[in-house]
Amino acid sequence: MTAICNYVSIARCGWGALLLFCVALLPPGAAYPLSEVGACYYLQRDRLLEQLENEPNLAKGGDDTHFFVESSDPHSELPSTRLDDLDIQLAAADALYSQVLGLTPPLHMPRYQRAGFIMVILRADQTRGGQAYDEVVRSAASPDCHIRMALGGQVDAAHNLTPAHELFHLYQNAHMMFKQGWVHEGLARWSESLLRGNVQEGPPLPANVEALERVLQESYGAAPFWQRLFYLLDPQGDISIPDALRDIRYHDGSQVVAVSERYGSAFLPLLFSSLHEAGAVLAAQEQWPVYGWAEADQRSLRHNEAILSAVHHAVSTYMPVADQPDELRVFMQLIEPMAER
Repeated sequence: MTAICNYVSIARCGWGALLLFCVALLPPGAAYPLSEVGACYYLQRDRLLEQLENEPNLAKGGDDTHFFVESSDPHSELPSTRLDDLDIQLAAADALYSQVLGLTPPLHMPRYQRAGFIMVILRADQTRGGQAYDEVVRSAASPDCHIRMALGGQVDAAHNLTPAHELFHLYQNAHMMFKQGWVHEGLARWSESLLRGNVQEGPPLPANVEALERVLQESYGAAPFWQRLFYLLDPQGDISIPDALRDIRYHDGSQVVAVSERYGSAFLPLLFSSLHEAGAVLAAQEQWPVYGWAEADQRSLRHNEAILSAVHHAVSTYMPVADQPDELRVFMQLIEPMAER
């Protein structure tokens, strides 16, 4: 595996700053067929960027990943510790998602094989929050194909998990086309608990149609549903977080990855794979490009049955019916009709 890190531009625009990191790409022999690779779109109206004169001295995320960031305000510098903390959180979250959860990094997936790096934009006109974009893009300002996420320019990583949350969205976008709130935001909010360290067992799974509908109408509030499902699939928990990851600290001394137990993490790659397959089947039925769905279709609640069918398939594959606890078996019986359609 080779890393494309020989050249990364650092640039400035009037409304924000750019953080870019490049990740090791698959060797040529492992390349996906072009028919299975997402497109790289040209942004006509991307802002012009100005070369940054002085690069901040940030910690490196590893041999394969390098982070670069500049102040979000052209007239004032962000504290170097805040920039370092942002770098630290993104690197730790990436290691957690890929090495501990076993998810394939976005740039290694077919949809993003044309992308050479991830660009993170710190927006001076936005103090908090974030957004993950789902297409591979390039522009006159940044001619190499890449994927993007944006963060509020005042996000303090030592006290805010938005960077890790948005990075998890990039993992989701790489694996699936579904953006229904209870899946997209519910799972991303659950992922925050792995860094925050407050992993919980969650409330009982839906046992009737009314309770299920309430979950399907949720967004961030669906995190407890996923927590419960993962707990029932792995009630013993697993504390095998590498010491090197546990030992990472922000500048104030607080722990970056504070989780002491995690439920069902071995199930997550299977769930993502099942959701990818469900999306590919749906795209074929609707005659859509595999990675070219309209945004409204990605978010449409009419695809909830396809998603629940994928959940049913993943759970059935991971845990035979005979081994399922009663609560999980009741939930599986509730969604089984959808899996049969």
